[in-house]
Amino acid sequence: MRISPSLALVGSGQLGLSSRFDCHLYAVQAPEGVVLFDAGSGLKHDWVMDHLRSEFADLSRGAMVVTHAHPDHVCGLAALAGELGWPVYASALSRPILETGDEAAAGLVVTRAMGGYPPDLRLAPVGVDHVYADGEPLNLCGLALTPIAQPGHSPDSSVFLCELDGRRTLFSADVVFYGGVLGLINVDGSELSGFRANLPKLANLGVEALLPAHGLFTLRFGQRHIDIALAQLAKGFVPRMVGQGDIIL
Repeated sequence: MRISPSLALVGSGQLGLSSRFDCHLYAVQAPEGVVLFDAGSGLKHDWVMDHLRSEFADLSRGAMVVTHAHPDHVCGLAALAGELGWPVYASALSRPILETGDEAAAGLVVTRAMGGYPPDLRLAPVGVDHVYADGEPLNLCGLALTPIAQPGHSPDSSVFLCELDGRRTLFSADVVFYGGVLGLINVDGSELSGFRANLPKLANLGVEALLPAHGLFTLRFGQRHIDIALAQLAKGFVPRMVGQGDIIL
């Protein structure tokens, strides 16, 4: 599903593009290849590949970026990396989870026990080719990205800032969502203190396009949604979090 001239959704459980256990999978046509953000659960691998082929004429060059190592983002990584042959970029904290297929560290064991994922969902080990670091610029297939570490949703969460189709764009993963909702969840490693310490790094970025990994996205006025989250976080109460009331992903 094409969102803007260079940007497409090639997987999404909410939009029915792939498995219902998938996050949004954003893919960008960069000058020298395709950059894919996250890999989904892998339960509808063929659907994701079909969308990639229909949206992009040339898949011979590309790169895969992992925002964090939760199951709906990475269980499909090994299959996609194997078929596409693209290098995998992940943080230093995500790397050992991915390379060992550590289902407990990825949150898969506990979430599967809660009924959040089917029994047959597994995390296959996959090699990480490059480790990105907080604030250090990346150039992936000619697309300039800045990773911004955002522990809070998970210890290894990062978001990515870039210029895309003339807009300052933030791939905000599971950190901050449309409407200023924050991604605090009821699993080990997800902590409000992380949001308090790290979300202020997203102030004053001038974001236009806000592309979270679930829910609505927007191509205009994205900074407003970040600012709403920051304003709530500055108060003495728990801010709006995903899964509360009508805030369902």
